[in-house]
Amino acid sequence: MRKLAVLTVLVVVGAVSADFLWDNGPLVNYPGQGFGGYDASAIQTSLLESVYGYGHAVSSGYRVADDFTISDPGGWQISSLYFYAYQTNGNTASSTINNVNVRIWSGTPGAGGTVVWGNTTTNLLQNPGSSSVWSGIYRSISTNLVATNRPIQVQTLAFGDPNHPAITLAAGTYWLDWQTGGTLTSGPWAPPVSILDLTNPPGANARQADPAGAWLPVLDTGNSTPDEFPFIIEGTVIPEPASLLLIGLVALLRRR
Repeated sequence: MRKLAVLTVLVVVGAVSADFLWDNGPLVNYPGQGFGGYDASAIQTSLLESVYGYGHAVSSGYRVADDFTISDPGGWQISSLYFYAYQTNGNTASSTINNVNVRIWSGTPGAGGTVVWGNTTTNLLQNPGSSSVWSGIYRSISTNLVATNRPIQVQTLAFGDPNHPAITLAAGTYWLDWQTGGTLTSGPWAPPVSILDLTNPPGANARQADPAGAWLPVLDTGNSTPDEFPFIIEGTVIPEPASLLLIGLVALLRRR
């Protein structure tokens, strides 16, 4: 009975569960109030907001970045990244987004950080299981919530096949830095985190790089407050090594 109990404990310690590990903030601030009853992510004119989206097009050379923190001691194994982008006059039936490249930094881009994963050339939308589809959200303005010319697409970047392994990161603070390509002339644009009746979201510190690689804070040009970008990280929490627990259990059984 004691041996069975030990084995049960070890199985639990070694278990890994898939989950959404990080959500960097909401995109919808007018749920169900967009065209056709779909959700709207809208500029709030009462808060003097004025930016529909921030440039991060492959064709322009601009990039955007935002941070996340891994507090689990064993780290994470990332299996999917989710980003959002739109092109003006895009459509909902077929996404116009055809390219996403990503880097992961340890530390802040342009302020002492270093790239630990990824590059600026590999199109991760070509990974098996990756996709770009309409999110069911329109980017609009509070004075015209039913505008339809900015349908937001969600890009799912998948990892885990032999040629594109899952991304393993230790505990710490990191930055995602990404760039998006599309088939239309306008954009792609990165919509910011949108919260009803609130500007300057908690922890807002997103950054944007110009074509020369100079990184600057992302500020709404209407009210000069910092913005955030919505993104989601999916994967598994890596359990802490069970070796110390095993040694302790063996020593306890010997004493018994």
